[in-house]
Amino acid sequence: MSTNEQITFQIYLSMVWISYILRYKQLGPNGGGFIVGLVPQWRRYCKKCQNFKPPRTHHCKTCNQCVLQMDHHCPWTMNCVGHGNLPHFLRFLIWVIFTCGYLFIQLCKRIFQYYEESDLPIYLISKREMVAVIFLTPIDFLVFASLVILFIRCIINTVFRGMTQIEVWEWERIESQFYTERLWSQIRHNYFKLHGKELPKLSTWTTTRVRDLPEEEEEEEHLQPQQDEDRDSQELSSSVIVPQNFTIDDLIFPYDLGIWRNTIQSFGYPWMWLLPLAGPNSNGVHPEKSQEYIEDDQLNLPWPPDGGHQEITIRNQPISDEELLERYRHDIPGLKKYLDPRSTMRRNEWMNDLGETLDDFGVDLEAEDSENEELLIRTSE
Repeated sequence: MSTNEQITFQIYLSMVWISYILRYKQLGPNGGGFIVGLVPQWRRYCKKCQNFKPPRTHHCKTCNQCVLQMDHHCPWTMNCVGHGNLPHFLRFLIWVIFTCGYLFIQLCKRIFQYYEESDLPIYLISKREMVAVIFLTPIDFLVFASLVILFIRCIINTVFRGMTQIEVWEWERIESQFYTERLWSQIRHNYFKLHGKELPKLSTWTTTRVRDLPEEEEEEEHLQPQQDEDRDSQELSSSVIVPQNFTIDDLIFPYDLGIWRNTIQSFGYPWMWLLPLAGPNSNGVHPEKSQEYIEDDQLNLPWPPDGGHQEITIRNQPISDEELLERYRHDIPGLKKYLDPRSTMRRNEWMNDLGETLDDFGVDLEAEDSENEELLIRTSE
């Protein structure tokens, strides 16, 4: 490489190390503490930190601390990625991508030079250098491609969805169990606990129903009188527990503020993105909720709506093949989800399509104390 090319490479490499060092930032809520006044919300208790956690906070089993807006624990950087160091982590990825990409270009130029010098005697070419170039080129490309995919995944989740990777996993869990009595019995229980009344009838803004019923069944459904609101949810039938006209598309994630505001909240303003010390534009303890969630959310429950745990048990009655065919004859996707064994799994057991569990993101499930978790109804006076 020429002198200018070496200087450019060293600048990229220096920025990689600076970003790598800065990602070691305080990730916890500075002594912890539950922030009273955000209603409604889950009051979560960490058994290992012996304190209540703010929303979107999880305890990392490796770092042994609660992490604000925890995204995942990165084994390659030996640190958690969360609210405080997400900008540094993404800058680290950017500079590594730039460095690997620049190195790959130089290696390819060297390989092309070998081709042009193929007529020269072999003793004029360093064998050690040639072996190193041949060995490093595919490795450098694999690192470059892997980090590009990881960076794109982080950007899609953070900017376009307003979610951490753990929250994406949580959304997928709820989506896979969306038509189950297990999920909706807990949601109805939480709604009654918070509001003191039964969950009202839900409606959809889409044209898709949970289950397309035959015309005869639709007529019977419209003629059926409204059930008493004070019934125990454990005694409700599946058709009553699971809303018939409410889909996963009607569920609103509370912290998705839109592309621009998600970006500003997570990374700061654009002119600060490449500055080594620039951080997020929020404190992470008081996560802002979107106006769409405040105005249009029908469940009116904190995220996740089932609380991530199961306080009541539903005894599923066995369904014959004929009944199963009749119920889902117009809803093949619903049938697949019903037969999916993950639909009955608890949160600490459930895995997504990639086989990832909460444990794979670094979440310490033993630190979560469901017995001391509660749905906060009102602020302290």
